[in-house]
Amino acid sequence: MKLYRLNDRSIPPKAEELIDFDMDSIRQIAKAERLRAPELWLANPDQYEETGRILRDSTSPRMLAYSPEGKVLFATDGCNSCAHYLQADLKEYDDTSLVTFSNDSKIEPELLNRMVAILRNLSIN
Repeated sequence: MKLYRLNDRSIPPKAEELIDFDMDSIRQIAKAERLRAPELWLANPDQYEETGRILRDSTSPRMLAYSPEGKVLFATDGCNSCAHYLQADLKEYDDTSLVTFSNDSKIEPELLNRMVAILRNLSIN
C-alpha cells in the first residue's frame, strides 16, 4: 500500500487523522464488496486543512484509492465513499475518457489526472 499526495503541502496531525479515517472508510467499502484493499492511495491535502481550519468533509472527492487487479476506483469526500467499477485499467484511459469520467463521477480532474500519472509511472518501473 502506498499513499501519495496531490501536492507536498504538510498538514497538521488532526488532518492526518482524517486521512486515516478516510482510508478506513474506503477499506470498509472494499471489504463489504468482498474486494482486496486498494493498493494505491491519493489524498489532496488542500481538502483536509485550509488556513488552519480542519475540514471534516469536502464538496468533492478528496481521496482516491485504486485496485488495479479489480479495476476499481474508490473515492471519498470525508462524508460519503463510493466504488467505481471501471471497464478498463485506469492508466489506459485517454484524455477524452478521463474528462467524461471526471464529469460523471464528480472527481476533480486534477486528482484523477494525478492518479493516472502515478499509475503510468509505476508501470514503467
